[in-house]
Amino acid sequence: MGKRYIILFSVLLVAILHLQLFSANAQATVNIELNYGDKKFTYRDSYIEPSNHVVAEEIYERRINAPYEEKIELISDKLKYGATYKTALLICFPLLEATVDRAISVINADPIDSKIDFDPSVRPMFTITRERVGTKVLEDRLYMDIYFALMSAPSIKVKIPVEHPTPKVTINDNIPLTNLRAKYSTDFSSSTEDRKHNISLALSKLNGKVIMGGETLSFNDTVGKRTAKNGFKEAKIIKGGKYVPGVGGGVCQVSTTLYNAALMSDLKISAVNRHSLQSSYELPSFDAMVNSGSSDLKILNQGEKPVFVKAYDDGQRAYVEIYGSKLPYKIKRKSEVTFTGETPGYDEVVDLKFEHFDEGTESGARKIISYSHPEVHSNGYLLYYDLYGNLLEKKLIRSDVYGSVKGLIAIAP
Repeated sequence: MGKRYIILFSVLLVAILHLQLFSANAQATVNIELNYGDKKFTYRDSYIEPSNHVVAEEIYERRINAPYEEKIELISDKLKYGATYKTALLICFPLLEATVDRAISVINADPIDSKIDFDPSVRPMFTITRERVGTKVLEDRLYMDIYFALMSAPSIKVKIPVEHPTPKVTINDNIPLTNLRAKYSTDFSSSTEDRKHNISLALSKLNGKVIMGGETLSFNDTVGKRTAKNGFKEAKIIKGGKYVPGVGGGVCQVSTTLYNAALMSDLKISAVNRHSLQSSYELPSFDAMVNSGSSDLKILNQGEKPVFVKAYDDGQRAYVEIYGSKLPYKIKRKSEVTFTGETPGYDEVVDLKFEHFDEGTESGARKIISYSHPEVHSNGYLLYYDLYGNLLEKKLIRSDVYGSVKGLIAIAP
């Protein structure tokens, strides 16, 4: 019997609260229009039907269905005790948050940084997009403005306050990054067609690379393994102190060209190796030997801004250009040979397979296939000059020893 009375009492309480709140709802209705430019977001206070007596009690305590004046009074009391404007308003207007959140989702936009697109195959190579400021609704300020507007009238219009976050990178930041910092080239005009092919292929794999601030470029990772599968052909390489046939011959000339351009661009060389013999296309102590296994050329961009690599050839020379922020000084190279040994003689071989002669060549004709090289000791220096041509610093960057090698003369059979 007691349970039935409790249930009847609860139903009666819900009905009484329902009637009270329905009566209150007949009072002035709160209308809030939020404006930003040509965008409008409207909130209209509406009666909330309680689903049970617990909900009805909460609605009553929070004055959700109460008259406008009672809501403002309760909100003001909550603010006196330290509630935020948002918390205080949502006590009486719980559905207002959805309207504010919708406005925020429509208006908010992150700032967009200016970006550099680099494509050496087109003109211009650099395309720089403009930055765009963002928009962010000042949510706390908006709820405060709503409260003070409601203090005057139940129907209000409020301008949505915003701030405009600025992008981190502007077009003015990016334009100076397109300066030519260094250009270097080496000659391969006397190379075989297969060696020329390898040089051109390796250059194409470097072309368009971007080295971000703090990033290291690995030559081997960029160019890939020098195999026939990867498109490389057989040409002369230096191995074990001799010139021998090998797939990818000529690629070291590309790494050497890149190495010198990087030096003159003031990039840090974190890994470099010399050839066992002095190179025919570069000064001593300025070559960069690479192979697909243990020997790599690694270049670190120790700055904060990116640098851009353009690598190409004209069929006669290999070129590497590096672009980035302008340097406050100019860098030159200096090779000093500290010892030169005696030049050894030549080995001679009869070209029975006619690899170096036409079959109609007169018997006994001679042709130098590779030149003899003496042992060479050398130092490599970088010279730093100010903009007026004054020497600021002479820095020793490496010391090398290149072995001697006999040249080879072919004789027509």
